[in-house]
Amino acid sequence: MNSNADEGRLAVEWLGDDCRLTLAQLCRLTRLSAEELIEMVEAGVLDPLGGQPAEWRFGAPAVRRVQVAMRLRRDLQVNLAGSAMVLDLLDELRALRERLRVLENRD
Repeated sequence: MNSNADEGRLAVEWLGDDCRLTLAQLCRLTRLSAEELIEMVEAGVLDPLGGQPAEWRFGAPAVRRVQVAMRLRRDLQVNLAGSAMVLDLLDELRALRERLRVLENRD
């Protein structure tokens, strides 16, 4: 694993789930330009709070979503729309696994 991925993972852990990042802060954490992140928002990879880019706020999970989308692009040549679909499916899978875990622990 490369150090950039490690840095992003540490940033997410340090930020916590209730953190809200501005577009500029997310640019610094991910080392991407505002234009690249705006493209990710338009493709559905990211879903910020707020109406306009200057008002956008991103939760800490956005850092990981950017990392995964960039890795999908780099390693598998998946475009941003495809990355959005993969990320949504991974989120759904994670939620279903958690639900299954809870149901299994009821007994």
